[in-house]
Amino acid sequence: MSMSRFRSFFRRAYRLRPLEPQAHDHIAQLRVEGRNEARNLLLPYSIGLGYFALPAGAGGLVIETADFSVERLDALTSLWARLRLALLFKKKKSLVFPDFSVFCYGPKPERKRFTTFNQHMFNIGVSLDGDLIAAHPELLDGWDDETAPRGARGGPTVGNPLAIVVHLYYEETWGDIGGVLRRLSVPFDLIVTTTPGRERLVESIRREFPRAEIEVMDNRGRDVRPFLTLLERGRLDRYRYVCKLHGKKSTDGGRKSYMGSLWRRRLLFDLLAAPGLAQSILDLFERDPSIGMVGPGAFRLPSRTYSEALSWSTNRERVLELAERMGVPRDRFRLDFFGGTMFWVRPEALAPLRSLALSAEFPEEKGLLDGGLEHATERLFGAAVVAAGYRLADSDGYSAAIAGSGGAPTDERRTGLG
Repeated sequence: MSMSRFRSFFRRAYRLRPLEPQAHDHIAQLRVEGRNEARNLLLPYSIGLGYFALPAGAGGLVIETADFSVERLDALTSLWARLRLALLFKKKKSLVFPDFSVFCYGPKPERKRFTTFNQHMFNIGVSLDGDLIAAHPELLDGWDDETAPRGARGGPTVGNPLAIVVHLYYEETWGDIGGVLRRLSVPFDLIVTTTPGRERLVESIRREFPRAEIEVMDNRGRDVRPFLTLLERGRLDRYRYVCKLHGKKSTDGGRKSYMGSLWRRRLLFDLLAAPGLAQSILDLFERDPSIGMVGPGAFRLPSRTYSEALSWSTNRERVLELAERMGVPRDRFRLDFFGGTMFWVRPEALAPLRSLALSAEFPEEKGLLDGGLEHATERLFGAAVVAAGYRLADSDGYSAAIAGSGGAPTDERRTGLG
């Protein structure tokens, strides 16, 4: 072991102890400043879960947090902490930055909360110790900033080729979505659907986007039925392209609320919020008329990290029945869709799905976690595009942010019917 490496073991580490009990799904925020850079972190928080922070180079760390007490450790305890870090062979058990590393301590169930959170962030392409988070902290904090520069204001306007269609059930998700829309420089018409009893939300949207079209619909079919209703009425026919968004929260199935927020922000980032991405997607549509749908590649399913069985879940039989009604035989159907039902699309590419008139078939909301008509339809959008003679392409906000390339979408694979 070199002398510099030997000395590094004696650099003083820090212990972060939770200050007081919080909600079970509480996420702590802290800022850690090392020799060359500062990072904002999100960490799972509970009274039994603590952390060690270990500097990588000369000098100490400056740690700002309202959730933990911070103790600088003596040399012997620091050495013990570094030895523990060296024995963590699985990457998701620690966070490693250029200037410091972080890992947790506590009972096994509490430590599992950290590794599960870390793995989830990795799965949605927002690794906590990656460059994307450092460059775009809004993936953690959101875009709810009233002082943000304002770009295009939502229509309607004559001849505008783009409509952004947003369904909002959870009022608190408008902050993120509105913040992203305020920053767009491409012109668009804004169409918002929501449910009864959202008067304050409607007022907020009107203040920011006075020309937005807002329609209140029955609470049936989550975000899917309102979109199909607009499609079937012909309301989207005047546009060449439509970007479908919704206030995704995903607290069902035992998911933590912060998981839904992080998922939503990554979807928004891969569709609109990454620098230059919206214009790149519009350019791709103009350049390649064979592409009918563009969606976030990180959520295109099935994938290497999300099997076909998981992607089907309990919806296989119903999806295949609906596909047959669209004219796609069971033996030629290929599952390929964007999880979360957020995407860009040419309205005419959804003609096979539109012809089913499914908006009339959705029952009253029953809070189903899976197996509902909305879950089956989510898995049909891609197949409808292919049945109409088009293909799918991926968008990648990560490439836009890291490479500075404008995030040109890629056609990495083709949805087929056999």
